[in-house]
Amino acid sequence: MAPHVEVRAGVAGPVDDFVRTAGPPPSLPSDPVAAFDELYLWQARALTRQAYLLSGHRRVAELAVRWAFHQAWQHWPKVLAAGDPARTVRATAYDYALSPWHRFHPRRRSPDACPGPPEDRALLEAFLGLPRSYRAALLLHYGLGLTLPETAAEAECSIEAAAGRVTHGRAALEEGWPTLARTPRRQRGAVLARTLRELAVAQPVRPVPPRLVRRGSLRTTRLWTRASVGLTATVAAATAFTLMTTDTGRPPKSPAPVPRTFAPATFPGEMEGRTTRTSDTGGAGETGPGGRVHEEHAERGEPADHAYLPQLRSTNKRVEPHDFPQAVPGGGRNS
Repeated sequence: MAPHVEVRAGVAGPVDDFVRTAGPPPSLPSDPVAAFDELYLWQARALTRQAYLLSGHRRVAELAVRWAFHQAWQHWPKVLAAGDPARTVRATAYDYALSPWHRFHPRRRSPDACPGPPEDRALLEAFLGLPRSYRAALLLHYGLGLTLPETAAEAECSIEAAAGRVTHGRAALEEGWPTLARTPRRQRGAVLARTLRELAVAQPVRPVPPRLVRRGSLRTTRLWTRASVGLTATVAAATAFTLMTTDTGRPPKSPAPVPRTFAPATFPGEMEGRTTRTSDTGGAGETGPGGRVHEEHAERGEPADHAYLPQLRSTNKRVEPHDFPQAVPGGGRNS
């Protein structure tokens, strides 16, 4: 990493503080509240300025830092057990500041006006035009002075991926910021690091007291708890109402049976033996299955519109030989 050179007058102290907060914080007290307050006072200002470089909005930067410390206080035992609370809080703030959802806010579609010389505004516009992963890698490597392995650990990627993000990000920044392109190649890293740090510390920051951050974290936890309980109660009530109003004890009604009609059977040769019947009015009748059906209904005394049903069982009666009349000599029959 190139050394810090050519610092503007009046910003040497803030720049040193900005870089120093990237390292591990001093030993924290054993009391949870005191440890949280000390970490917040150690990192809040520098982290807000870093979030501003990543998002281009002061309001988003303040919300990112507040959200990061809210999450840290809610899981403070786990944050301390991880061994590096400053890195945990910084990763959460970076994720919030780089979230793409901010662009849907009407007031956050364009970056805030950057107070300062035109060169700083040009750098900020070119820096915000880079992909999110490039911005984070450049800020960690050049702005905070982390090595490539440390940058890869912060970005949760391999060292090769971190090196590629840094290299391609700086190449893209050279195209959008002519000052960096005109600088000799060996000095570009130092110029970029110095300018990013000076641009960050030039932003006015007014962090809220740590007690308000802890109080806001507890309020957020209570709101989420109440919302979860309310949602659970609503789902339970809707389920109970559905079970009470739904009739599940009766079987579904089967559809009414459709009456079936049968057409009279026609066998080969039967049509030839049918005769033509003349109607009562003297008109010519028709030969066919319909006429025979009407005649059969008339013989059985059934109405003509009665459906024809085939005879499935024989109606023959059992008879004996002596039931038939016997022939007598002379051509007569016994009665």
